[in-house]
Amino acid sequence: MGERFVVENARRYLVCRAGWMMGAGPQKDKKFIQKLMKQLKEGKRELFVVDDKDGTPTYTHDFARNVKLLMEKEYWGLYNMVCGGQTSRFEVASELLAILQLTDSVKLTPVSSDFFRDTYFAERPPCEWLVNRKLNIRNLNLMRDWKEALRDYIGSYYKGYLD
Repeated sequence: MGERFVVENARRYLVCRAGWMMGAGPQKDKKFIQKLMKQLKEGKRELFVVDDKDGTPTYTHDFARNVKLLMEKEYWGLYNMVCGGQTSRFEVASELLAILQLTDSVKLTPVSSDFFRDTYFAERPPCEWLVNRKLNIRNLNLMRDWKEALRDYIGSYYKGYLD
């Protein structure tokens, strides 16, 4: 409803839709990656991760660069702005363990969303995947593949975090 209000009432606007956000680092991040990293820091050797939700991660740094470019070009409107590729929460967790070189020492256990129903009350759709069609048409898509962005994020913010 917020998007709709802006679109219907502003003469000039920029609304950018994001996916699963990552990018604030261990001090501020409260999202999926930080929740996994916190469990690893606490010494967990088994992670339970949903395998029935698909979507697209969004790295805040890429997102900010792309918003800046749109503002500089004065290309107003509504845009999807997510990293490239469709994935699942489980696949993101698997890639994270590979980046951290923990695939042999941490067990990744797939679970359905019902596993966390007592912790996370808000129902989520099975697929939250977005495509940056408008950015691609305008040749302004700065969003990298989610795996590359995840590697950058972990390398930039979590160096020494698990030591």
